Amino acid sequence: MLEDPLVLGTAGIVCGVIVAILAARYRAGASRRAAAPAPARVRGRIIVSGLSAAQTKTILGDFARLYDLDAQTFAALPTRDAMEVRWTRAITSDIALFLVNYLTYPGDRQVSGVPPQAVGVIAVPADIAHDGVTPGTLAKIFVPEGDTEHDLVHALTADGRAFRINFTRMKWEPVATPKAPALADKVAFALEG
Repeated sequence: MLEDPLVLGTAGIVCGVIVAILAARYRAGASRRAAAPAPARVRGRIIVSGLSAAQTKTILGDFARLYDLDAQTFAALPTRDAMEVRWTRAITSDIALFLVNYLTYPGDRQVSGVPPQAVGVIAVPADIAHDGVTPGTLAKIFVPEGDTEHDLVHALTADGRAFRINFTRMKWEPVATPKAPALADKVAFALEG
């Protein structure tokens, strides 16, 4: 059957078309689809109360494993009455938001029945800035008081604007009033302690 001139001719034409397509696709100067832009890296810190140093470090290790991050990505430093979490390697804005939520809901790692609170301060990257929020503006990130959804955070900018950020859309939606935990009042709009 392979000796049939019609089959050989058809196979030759198919091979020729494939070679032409591949040559056009991969020749020097051929247009290629641009790669998706890398997500913005975010600077910031998170203040955590209600967890011991050991518990905070364990939770950070769990979080790093969950998101395939290097175990040394986060450092926990004690402050007067809380822990300060910093990242030693660049992380994306979504990871920073998820970490605030994860530190607030650590499962069975509460100290003395006191619910943990976490408040992050980040420089808002351009890729997630709401219209009218200048990239680089500092925002406090926290799980709102009385939260029942467990998959969102609120943001409060230094000029008093409040936003709800649902993890399914990652869109900053304005809210009338932030439901900030008490810890948020103690955390300054600053990237350094």
